[in-house]
Amino acid sequence: MEKNKTGKYLKYALGEIVLVVFGILIALQINNWNEGRKEKELEQSYYCLLLDDIRQDRDQVEKLKQLVHERIGSSNKAISEIQKDQSDATEVGVNFLLSIRMGKRTFDPNDATFQDIKSSGNLGIIKDKEILQKLNRYFKNVDGYSSTILANFELDFERIASFRNWFDIGMFNGNDFFYKDVFTEEIRLKLQQDLPLYIADEVKSDLYSTLVMGGLNNRRRLELLLLIEDEVEGMFETISKKCDN
Repeated sequence: MEKNKTGKYLKYALGEIVLVVFGILIALQINNWNEGRKEKELEQSYYCLLLDDIRQDRDQVEKLKQLVHERIGSSNKAISEIQKDQSDATEVGVNFLLSIRMGKRTFDPNDATFQDIKSSGNLGIIKDKEILQKLNRYFKNVDGYSSTILANFELDFERIASFRNWFDIGMFNGNDFFYKDVFTEEIRLKLQQDLPLYIADEVKSDLYSTLVMGGLNNRRRLELLLLIEDEVEGMFETISKKCDN
């Protein structure tokens, strides 16, 4: 101070402070940039994981459609047989069973990634909020269609269960393939002798109605699967653009 160097020291100290603050600001900016880059990378990875889930949904719908076409074919065979004067019980029974095969198997969307995004608290990572709205709408719509498919099948099963004697409707004839894992050969041979050759006249009318309703419900199931397919394709197109980017 005696040598009048106070001003120089103050300028030097002020310069040091400015440099430190400037360094801190740069470090914060770099940290924010790194965090932003990580968030963008995570967001991008989420889009591509979502796309993988939708691809699985696509495959699932295709397999379900194929199954329904097979069910419809079996339904037609059963109805054609029941329309005859003498309806072969085995022919009706086998195709009746095939027409309701895997009846409770319906569309189950793969929401693993979406649930992970929500449970991990990373919804904010998805900057495009319209995507989140579309995902919520997608899962809501396909769940609704799937619930309708199951409700229709339950109605079918109630009609089938109303037949007290499944011998009369040929249902046990159609189960012959499964008997070998349940009954002895002696029982199976006797069972084949006891099974009716033709559908009993007293149940034929009600069975006819049940088969027709089942065929119509299979057609309705296919229509609902096509609606689900539209939802899947729309979601696939939307997420594809994000994953590609």
